[in-house]
Amino acid sequence: MKNVLLISSSLLALTLVAQATSPLPESQKIDQLLAKDWQKHGVSANPPASDDVLVRRLYLDITGRIPTIEETRSFVESRDPAKRTKLIDRLLEGDGYTSHMFNYFADLLRLTDNNKARLASQAYEEWLKKKLKANTPYDQLVRDLLTTEGAVWDSGAIGFYLRDENKLDHLAYTVQVFLGTQIVCAQCHNHPFDKWTQMDYYQMAAFTYGMDNRLRGGGLDSIVKGKEKTVAATIPKPDLTGKTPEEAKKLTKQYRSQVAAARKKTEVGGLSRDDAQEVKRAMQDVTKPLRYTQIAWKDDALPKLPDDYSYSDAKPGQQVLPRAMFGHDAEAGPTENRLQAFARWMTSPENPRFTTVIANRMWKSAFGLGLIEPVDEMMDSTVASNPELMDYLTQLMIEKKYSLKSFLRVLYNTDTYQRMASTQEVALGETSRFTGPLLRRMSAEQIWDSVATLVAGNIDSTVEEDNVRLHQYLDDLQFFVNTVKTKGVEGLVEISKKVNDQNDANLAALEEKRKALVESGKETDVAQAKALAQEANRLRSQKSRDMLVALLGEERAAELRRGYNEKAPSQNKRPQLSKAEIQKLKNLPKDQRKSAMEALQPKTSLSFSARASEQPSPARPGTFLRTFGQSDREEIDNFNRSAAIPQALALLNSPIITTLTRESSVLSKALEAAPTAEKRAALLYEALLSRRPNADEQRILSQVLKERGDTALEDIAHALLTGSQFLFIQ
Repeated sequence: MKNVLLISSSLLALTLVAQATSPLPESQKIDQLLAKDWQKHGVSANPPASDDVLVRRLYLDITGRIPTIEETRSFVESRDPAKRTKLIDRLLEGDGYTSHMFNYFADLLRLTDNNKARLASQAYEEWLKKKLKANTPYDQLVRDLLTTEGAVWDSGAIGFYLRDENKLDHLAYTVQVFLGTQIVCAQCHNHPFDKWTQMDYYQMAAFTYGMDNRLRGGGLDSIVKGKEKTVAATIPKPDLTGKTPEEAKKLTKQYRSQVAAARKKTEVGGLSRDDAQEVKRAMQDVTKPLRYTQIAWKDDALPKLPDDYSYSDAKPGQQVLPRAMFGHDAEAGPTENRLQAFARWMTSPENPRFTTVIANRMWKSAFGLGLIEPVDEMMDSTVASNPELMDYLTQLMIEKKYSLKSFLRVLYNTDTYQRMASTQEVALGETSRFTGPLLRRMSAEQIWDSVATLVAGNIDSTVEEDNVRLHQYLDDLQFFVNTVKTKGVEGLVEISKKVNDQNDANLAALEEKRKALVESGKETDVAQAKALAQEANRLRSQKSRDMLVALLGEERAAELRRGYNEKAPSQNKRPQLSKAEIQKLKNLPKDQRKSAMEALQPKTSLSFSARASEQPSPARPGTFLRTFGQSDREEIDNFNRSAAIPQALALLNSPIITTLTRESSVLSKALEAAPTAEKRAALLYEALLSRRPNADEQRILSQVLKERGDTALEDIAHALLTGSQFLFIQ
């Protein structure tokens, strides 16, 4: 009885602490459930985190970057008892949250603009940033991804289906991301470790299979495509019985001539066959920009079992009807197609996995490990490390109406999150009791954005909402499509005939010039022969340009031909000089300007003028972000936070320090304003680690500075930048 009272007393004490420090009732509930689990397993909570530790953690976890010196001081020096909650609220509402959360979902959804559908991919990225900034409920965001069809100028969400041409592969990724279940093995055979069969896989794929993501020419082929009407089929074949070879040959020849003549009368979509072919040829080149810009739902498209299907429940090649893998049925309502029914089924609070998966993913993003691990390998037998807490988090996500900001606000306000990080690595097969968040290395994007903060200060506002050039080009494409549809079949025939006639006349004139050159005996004149060849090439490409001009006019046609040029990545460009630096160069003698400019703006500098979310997605191999483990976006969450030799070499040999110490960098200006070497060294600690050096560190710094003076500052900066205290989220 005495032991029971002691246990109850300890649990009550932990609960009272949680209630005293957590400002939100939902946060208190989480702390109570954790305290109950600690008591059960005989563990204690980590010590509370200090203000300087917590401010750095909050900025990194919410905005993806370290705080500036001013932001750190403002928080640490504040005496407002509610300053932690207020900071969490402010960071969740800022553009930094949008950038950081975009990086998270870019890994999850495997966003890449280095593919065939580059235009749609960049519109997809912009669409996602806008949705995250607006705090669009997660269930609505997923429904939009699953059901949006049409053109890229209508919605960037179509990039979701354009990400993978293979519909069966795309289904596997969809289930893994949103339902936390890996079924890819069942695409080829019954799953060896789970209950899913190959039939289950194809039945699930039947829900999304009707989304046609391979439209060519933006769907404009339908304008000149239709059922062929021909009299060729009505011409009887000749009876060759008893005919001599010569007679048979003659009759066959006559038959083929009759069929050929009849086929000329074939109509395609109301056009003669010749006219239809002429329009298709004329449109072939001009519709190239429309490839991979549209998707369309086809209700009659269903998957068929593969030819090597070997199970007794169906035959190879058999068409498969949709059926949900688990949970309630996904039956279409009166106004729904099967895809809309599937999206409603997937995102329903009644779905046994959808809500749990996103709640678990968000818990992992805040605490470093999921209550269910791996987060995307859920099975019927899966049990969370703290089942009661997992159930509560699932219900909390529903109560918050799938607002990720509201959900994360609860997690960050828990007393447990605001404790010191657990430095003990959770071994394989062991369970974390979450006595505090886990110590983690920054992601590649967090390292980039933190260095950018040192170079340029708070750059959260560089998150671009609208890519102006992209939208201009999309407007041109939409105008093109609408114009073609307005012209109709007859208009296209008229335009294509005029363009072809002019092109034929130009080619004929060129041929006359060639003949004249031959007749004059000057065919060996290399310059003239080369000029004729170049003119011939120009005329070949001129045909499509003339077609565009005839359809759109000179200005619009020129814009469409110019194409979409994405913004150049900033990570390998020279940093821009400030006005003061430019003036300094102007005041120097001409012979000194070149060397001075190289010092101010070295060719080897990296430009950290924009956040990682604004760089190519993903960055190219060999660049800073990829070196530090950014995902290649080929697989889900394919990033790497492990240390590697190339990372050490990059920090030791790359021009990062040169970039940080440029006169125009925020860090350099702060150091210049500090009156003494000791204060400059302390400032480096504040800038990189969000704290001042402790007594032991101050003694070491004083000795180093005494021996080397200001020349030691660069070494101190290098040591801090490459150290674990900078690279890890404590």
